[in-house]
Amino acid sequence: MERLKQLTENLNRLTHQGAPREALLEIGFDIIRELMVLEKPVQVEKDAQAMKAVEPALHAGTVQSLNEKFNSTMPDLADRLQQLRQDPWRSSMGINDRYIFLETLFKGDAQAFDTMMQLLDQAKTLSEAESIAAQYIRGVQDNPEQAAVVEKFYDLLRSRFSAI
Repeated sequence: MERLKQLTENLNRLTHQGAPREALLEIGFDIIRELMVLEKPVQVEKDAQAMKAVEPALHAGTVQSLNEKFNSTMPDLADRLQQLRQDPWRSSMGINDRYIFLETLFKGDAQAFDTMMQLLDQAKTLSEAESIAAQYIRGVQDNPEQAAVVEKFYDLLRSRFSAI
């Protein structure tokens, strides 16, 4: 029982000090383990009754709950995926790939390549991106080398949308 009291006091102290989440979780797990080992039910001590007498309104504005503390600073998965999506695809493509695509698929027409890349950055789905690319790349597969470049382009396009 004394160990449980020490653990809860330690948890309260570290929470008020702004300890890292891992340290707080470890103490929480220790408390759970201690409760599981106790053979008799935990009884409310007189100290706990005295703590209730403290006016909670005084401390309500100064102490955050653990949920508020951890959720406010941690971006959720949707935010992180949206950030991944915001970088232009052209900047994430290697310079060699850009050169090969520009020369082979667009025959050096940088303006057409830039226009297609801007439209691909705005595409929401893979099928939408593939249809945009097909409009610009159609009729280019004259020889096996060009067909390989087209396939490589579509592979990069699919990998970009599968990472999102």
